[in-house]
Amino acid sequence: MTTFRIKSAASDAELLLHSRNGDYFQVTFSSSTLSCHQDVWAYTDADGLARLFERLGAQTRPWSEALCWASLEREFKLTATCDWRGSVAFDLELHPSGSPEDWEVKTRLHCEFGQLPALAKSARAFFDSART
Repeated sequence: MTTFRIKSAASDAELLLHSRNGDYFQVTFSSSTLSCHQDVWAYTDADGLARLFERLGAQTRPWSEALCWASLEREFKLTATCDWRGSVAFDLELHPSGSPEDWEVKTRLHCEFGQLPALAKSARAFFDSART
């Protein structure tokens, strides 16, 4: 699998992980009002993001604590929360790493609890696809 996509259940927003190459991948967030892109160096923990989605996909009911993963350089951070109704929120943070011009994007993407098992499978397929 060459991409991993999360589409919002509440808007036209989507998060796309793509262009995986070893410890590197690219993240693109897009909606009708915002579009941003960031290269991510996951070092040795790209698999940690797949494990986060597998943990989310294994949930049998809404959970109370925030679950998150961040890249080593903090250019990409993803935090998942779920309310008592089963509405899942992914809070995204994107920052440049080593850029002379500083910027930061924080946004949120919503999905439904029932989407989590399929997202877990897709995340695992994306991160396993570039293994050598």
